[in-house]
Amino acid sequence: MKRLSLLLCLLVATARPASATVRIVTSLQDFASIAKSVGGKRVEIFALAKGYQDPHFVEPKPSFILKLSKADLLIVAGLELEIGYLPPLIDQSRNDRIRPGSTGYLDASNGCDILEKPTGTVTRAMGDVHPFGNPHYWLDPDNGRVIARAIAARLTELDPA
Repeated sequence: MKRLSLLLCLLVATARPASATVRIVTSLQDFASIAKSVGGKRVEIFALAKGYQDPHFVEPKPSFILKLSKADLLIVAGLELEIGYLPPLIDQSRNDRIRPGSTGYLDASNGCDILEKPTGTVTRAMGDVHPFGNPHYWLDPDNGRVIARAIAARLTELDPA
């Protein structure tokens, strides 16, 4: 009887109810705003880069690792915008749910119209050139709608209720 009670207590303590809060970390505050509009009270959001910061150069902090370790969803700009700081943070978080290719990783650039895609060979010797196009695509309101739909779809996948 004691074992059954203990087992039930453990199941209740570790079970995630259908209406649980989905923890989201975004690389940019703009994505946090969109995700909050989509998820409302059902999401808890933390943005790594604040609106006043240059999104190319975000200073990684130990607190970011903690946030990433508990995240259910990571939303990134992609197109290598976060290449200088985010990959090591993801590795150090030890959270397989938010690794590229997993359900908890959302590259917001997918499906968006990307401008200024360079043609030909691109090297860093050319200066501040974005090899996959302009990573500031979220500033286009039409792309904002695409991002919102992608977030809604991913949240539905993560928490169907």
